[in-house]
Amino acid sequence: MIRSFKTPFTRPQLGAYHSGVMQYHYRDMMCNKSPIDIALYLHLIHAVQPGSFIEIGTKFGGSAMMFRDVMRMYGMDTQVVSIDRRPPDVDDRFDGIRFVEGDVMALDRTFVENGLFDLPRPWVLSEDSAHTFEACMAVLDFGSKHLRQGEYLIMEDSVLAELDLADRFDGGPSRAIKTYLKANPNVYEIDTSYCDMFGVNATTNPNGYLRRI
Repeated sequence: MIRSFKTPFTRPQLGAYHSGVMQYHYRDMMCNKSPIDIALYLHLIHAVQPGSFIEIGTKFGGSAMMFRDVMRMYGMDTQVVSIDRRPPDVDDRFDGIRFVEGDVMALDRTFVENGLFDLPRPWVLSEDSAHTFEACMAVLDFGSKHLRQGEYLIMEDSVLAELDLADRFDGGPSRAIKTYLKANPNVYEIDTSYCDMFGVNATTNPNGYLRRI
């Protein structure tokens, strides 16, 4: 039985919150991260001390820039990699980030062609690409094969269903998490220490902080 994806926010609160997230910039670059999830990532990164932080879905590169700066702030020599079908044009502001062209539906090939399986461990994998059920299932399957015990997969935007947007994504991340965990109960566990830090699923990624068992 997979627990509810419901957040503690009322629908008007959640709508206003999501609107703010969609306008959020980091260092004048579109980032689209919620303040709660930024705090959760800060906590998780410090706890895990990742050798590599791998983001799937780059957009304009603002979140990759933020994650790079977090690693530097903590004094970590973490490799930051961002994968997208159309990586952005970059300049000196993105120093230290490796942008890779790749398809969420062909991650094994992307990793092989770019030598990413040799990235230092532990890994934190952040899925923030198409948000479709199919894409999310592909990332969950990839993580089941390649993440090691104790490493993390963060499934972004599983709040879409509560925002009445899931139909646009064939059920989206929440449907994928529920489907995958029900069929594969011994692959991931929902890390409630992150999902529930500020209240039960008080995050834009409800049940989306997944630790490899």
